[in-house]
Amino acid sequence: MPNLKKNTFHTSGILNFSSGLRVSLFFLLVFQGISWAQPPSYEIQFHTNKLHGKLDYSYLKDIGIDTVIYRVFLDDEKEGGLYFSNTQFKIIDLSLDKLIEEYDFKKVKLCAWMIARKFNWLDAPRFQDWQYENGKRRITRKFDIFNPDAVQIIIQVYKELASMKLDSILIQDDFSLRFNEGFSNWGKAQFSKQTGELPREELMIQKNTPYNRSWNRVKATQLARVLDSIVTNCKSVNTAVKIGMNIYYETPLFPDRAEAWYGQNLDYILETGVDYIYLMAYHRQMKDELKLSEAETRDTFRQMVEKAYEKCKEKLIVKIQIRDWKTSERIPSTEIQDYLDLIPAGVRRICFTPVTLDSDDFDYVARIIRSARKIAASGGQNPFCKKGFAFPKTFNNVYNKEFLKAQAVTDGVFRVRTGLYSNQKFLEVQEPFYKKVPGLRSQARSR
Repeated sequence: MPNLKKNTFHTSGILNFSSGLRVSLFFLLVFQGISWAQPPSYEIQFHTNKLHGKLDYSYLKDIGIDTVIYRVFLDDEKEGGLYFSNTQFKIIDLSLDKLIEEYDFKKVKLCAWMIARKFNWLDAPRFQDWQYENGKRRITRKFDIFNPDAVQIIIQVYKELASMKLDSILIQDDFSLRFNEGFSNWGKAQFSKQTGELPREELMIQKNTPYNRSWNRVKATQLARVLDSIVTNCKSVNTAVKIGMNIYYETPLFPDRAEAWYGQNLDYILETGVDYIYLMAYHRQMKDELKLSEAETRDTFRQMVEKAYEKCKEKLIVKIQIRDWKTSERIPSTEIQDYLDLIPAGVRRICFTPVTLDSDDFDYVARIIRSARKIAASGGQNPFCKKGFAFPKTFNNVYNKEFLKAQAVTDGVFRVRTGLYSNQKFLEVQEPFYKKVPGLRSQARSR
């Protein structure tokens, strides 16, 4: 949690409870050397690659879009391949080449989004990885990053991609080693080399054993080594290109779990010289997978981003899902703004995903950016949502998991979302809140 005692807002207020429980707020803001940050830059990620002739670059720039992330792969077993000229893999179409010919780089940057292991269409046992499940090994369609020949193919295709006119490359989240992956002969040999132990699969995969922890560390080390080679080789052909990598929400939030499940160790990844860390901060996915309430989801999201920023600093790019993964419906912009408010002010880049070519999507993103900029112009962040508002002692330490509008936190400071930048004039509270505060009647929320 941010230190509220230093370089932040201090508020004193007079709370007057009149009939109907209207809460009138009178605030005195005392500043302690606050330097307001400029609003972050924004990126949009498309899942389609059919952008040729369909982008209005002036409009994208006007609404605040700095970068377009363009998909250059299709990881389908039958129809899969790549969408750019290369010598290593099947080419479906030269979509990226065509887009580059027309692209207005002066107005919007272009990032190519590329896979690194999951070449599903390729049947090449020599280069493919092995899984270990239920006491048996089986081959997978993913490339084996312990195999030096497979790694050379990956590096070569990335070099060819980097040699094109691009601002950056985003490495897809298939660049990971799942808990049951890496059990090729190459992987097991590397385990023996680094640990001096025999590669006993049943012990390597058994959770929280010395064998398992050593194996997790071997995988995380290898993943970082290959990433370092990708970064180095891409920059050898294009010194200006930036390399980013998708990481899972567990990577900063649950480091040991992330290393075991994905082979991702954030410290190792940052040591490679990668330019950007794309944190897949997908709040609805987190809520569903971790079985959290809305209040718990927000608090977990806040902790995750703060931990990621603490390590990554200016390299961090926070990815926000704007669609529900299950229904594909667009998430209400107010919900998106609630989560943007939880992101530390130092984060300089935000990415919205997935965006479609529907004009309503662009207007939707534009509204979110305008709202964020309005808050920034009024003082960097919404002080009553981001920085916190200190209530009198009567209100302190009131905690209810379902209390969303004025959520208590452990230091006795409420995070409050008010109508400061909208037409609302009063603090919104919910019924359970009244029951915990002496002197307040249990009624519907006041406005």
